Amino acid sequence: MSPKPDVSEKRKVQILEAAAKVFARLGFERARVDDIAGEAGLSKGTLYWYFDSKDAIIIAIMDQMFTRELAHGRELLEADLPAKEKLLLLTRFAVEDIEKMQPLMPILFEYWSLLLRREKVKQVLNKYYKSFLEVMVPVIEHGIDLGEFRQVDAATVAIAIGAVFEGTIVLWGAAPEVVDLGKHIQAGVRLVVEGIEVWV
Repeated sequence: MSPKPDVSEKRKVQILEAAAKVFARLGFERARVDDIAGEAGLSKGTLYWYFDSKDAIIIAIMDQMFTRELAHGRELLEADLPAKEKLLLLTRFAVEDIEKMQPLMPILFEYWSLLLRREKVKQVLNKYYKSFLEVMVPVIEHGIDLGEFRQVDAATVAIAIGAVFEGTIVLWGAAPEVVDLGKHIQAGVRLVVEGIEVWV
């Protein structure tokens, strides 16, 4: 006998997909739980069974986005590849995820705007950035140990790579006709990585 499908998880995905559409259309502040419930084809009471507030839905969407992005990184940690190649592959996978999420970028920008005003939002972003460092720093340290990279502070390099991602996304939001999201993120990370590389 096959196991029963997890209706609870399917329903959560249904709500988050509906919420992403509503937030992208109306923004965080204007969107109401009623709008999300309507988009999901559920009653407001059913929605509250899964998420107790609009903030909880927002946090779940962002957590989902960040978790997916970091999953590739954790897989690559064990790969038998040079550190430079790992960093460039991590970048490529992250860019692929970011490009898939382009319709949700308005949500990301609004989320960042809440960073200093809502403690829960700050906690989610803090957790994501720490996880990002946990993936990137060991790769850079391994490259230093193998003599691929110069003796540098690995955390500082990881933060610089993170800044390339976040800064390029912001510039793309301001000038999408000038900034090619995937191309410029990958070029920026390559410049950082080649800047610490040992040239023989």
